Amino acid sequence: MVKFAAAGYVCIDYYPDFDNRYYVTGNGVDVLFNLLDMRQDIQSSMISAVSDDEYGKAAVKEFRERNIDCSHLDIIPGGETPKVPLHLIHNDRIHGEPVRGIMQDYEFSDEAIDFICTHQMMHTDFTGKLNLRLPEIRKRGVKVFFDLSNALDHPDMKFVLSNIDCGLVSFGDDIERGKDFLSYAVSLGAKLMIATFGEKGALAYDGGKFYKGEITPAWQVVNTVGAGDSYFAGFISGLIDGKSIPDCMNEGARRSAKVISVFEPYLKTNK
Repeated sequence: MVKFAAAGYVCIDYYPDFDNRYYVTGNGVDVLFNLLDMRQDIQSSMISAVSDDEYGKAAVKEFRERNIDCSHLDIIPGGETPKVPLHLIHNDRIHGEPVRGIMQDYEFSDEAIDFICTHQMMHTDFTGKLNLRLPEIRKRGVKVFFDLSNALDHPDMKFVLSNIDCGLVSFGDDIERGKDFLSYAVSLGAKLMIATFGEKGALAYDGGKFYKGEITPAWQVVNTVGAGDSYFAGFISGLIDGKSIPDCMNEGARRSAKVISVFEPYLKTNK
């Protein structure tokens, strides 16, 4: 059994053009939901906060349906669960102005950090606001997976890259620029880095070799939201099984192809 924690941002994506249709999301949420759908050996936890509004209740319901430990998911009364309006343009998502809500000033407690450190693996991202706690978390034996998104100018980027085990970064189609960034990231201390390039596939770098990964064609493209998170989940699943980096990249590409074929950033599950 692998103990995996998603520590960071829980939010709602809603679609004004589709009668405000929505789903529970967040980078860590998407990765965790995909992992749980793919594997039977994940013991999972969500470390974050929501409010007691409609969206917060929907998030808690989704977590409990998947048997996710919510003991360190803070329910903050009277506030607003973070939400983001999305629009679809040719099946690609366009983000509107986010409402940060109760996460605007949220800070993780020392008790939450202690709980994270009871897990073997953790996923987080810049919105999770755990950047400065990463050295402590890794020192206590947790393998840190970090979604850097495309925030290459984030002020904490250098510090984060020095304190993670595996990072995922999104580029447009500039493979050479991505290659340079992966080299830079590993030189700072990251153990393994992955860059995605949309239809041009992905690159991974472990400090010794670059690995090129191709996309898996999707049978249809409904919504590209969640493509990166599902790729990361597939990659992590491969790592758990001890697969080679190319095989992990194939796992990621296959998972991403499935997810962009549905509206949500993960597949529906009966778990």
